[in-house]
Amino acid sequence: MAKLKKKSSGKEPEIQRKISVIISMYNTESYIEECLQSLLDQTFQDFEVIIADDLSTDNSVAVAEKMISKFDGRLKILRMMRNSGRPGIPRNFALKQARGEYIYFLDSDDFLDTDTFENLYKVAKDFDADVVHCERYYRYIEEEDRTIIETFQLGGIVQEPTLETYDITDRIKRLTEKKFLWWGCNKLFRREMINKYNIKFPNMTSFEDLIFVFMSLSVAKNYVRVPFLGYHYRIRNGSLSNKVRDSWEIARNMIEAVKVIEKFSAKVDFLAENPICKYMIIDFFAGTRLNIMGNKIFALERLQPFAVYDFVRKHIFSVNPEENADLTAYLFTQGSLLKLYNGILENEISELKQKISELEEKESES
Repeated sequence: MAKLKKKSSGKEPEIQRKISVIISMYNTESYIEECLQSLLDQTFQDFEVIIADDLSTDNSVAVAEKMISKFDGRLKILRMMRNSGRPGIPRNFALKQARGEYIYFLDSDDFLDTDTFENLYKVAKDFDADVVHCERYYRYIEEEDRTIIETFQLGGIVQEPTLETYDITDRIKRLTEKKFLWWGCNKLFRREMINKYNIKFPNMTSFEDLIFVFMSLSVAKNYVRVPFLGYHYRIRNGSLSNKVRDSWEIARNMIEAVKVIEKFSAKVDFLAENPICKYMIIDFFAGTRLNIMGNKIFALERLQPFAVYDFVRKHIFSVNPEENADLTAYLFTQGSLLKLYNGILENEISELKQKISELEEKESES
């Protein structure tokens, strides 16, 4: 596993900070200064900042190092020994260095409103919250230089800080119904909770946030949703979140996710005693991944239906079969292979309809 070299502005403060801000960074030299400046501009300043650099090949680290003195000993820069290509891995390493009461994850190309921490920490103390969950964010579209308010959460947005139900089954059910914004960013997590249940980001290139939030939803006592806007999410070319992934990479992510869900559930009494919760999240995660594989990836790669089944057999059923027991059972019992095949057919039907429409248009012109 990768090791880290630590660059620090000085000795670690003895006084525990209220918030540890963890920033996963890779090749964002054009954005990291704005990101850090938005922290310096916060009306609430009792926080430390830990940058975990995933071995950037540009000047990101140098730009960040120039900001160290402005943070008065509250900024550390950790460097991976090799690039992981996975945002969750640097975050996990930074978590080991964090000393804050709460953890806040921030991406290095994003930035915050000045009152973000003041608003969130007040709610955290008012509710003795394990998690403070923002439901919306600002989406900044770089190419168009415009900002819109957005959420991919379905259902109503709370109008004031609202304590979630203590019914864990209901929480997880609504997560699978997309009624929670499952970002790792834009939330406060109590560090004690993370450490107690060993909550980590899985070794995945996408949707690692969903698994982290699932774990937190499952064990948090006081989970509070808030209507605050404060996080500015930048849409840009080249970011990990906008990377097109091939079918094997999606399959690897699916295998890792189910494995992590299974291991975590076995260690949490409620989940172990109520396996329906585990299967709900597996169904949601695997189902969404298979739809993407069917509708986009396999169609783009032009695999024939028999090749799809061959791919699944080789890359899922035959890879660590014991560890993949839950995923294999899911694929066989939930009709998911049919979902995958249907996704391919839907794409082919759409293309045929487009061709028919073009032919009809040409006929009408002639």
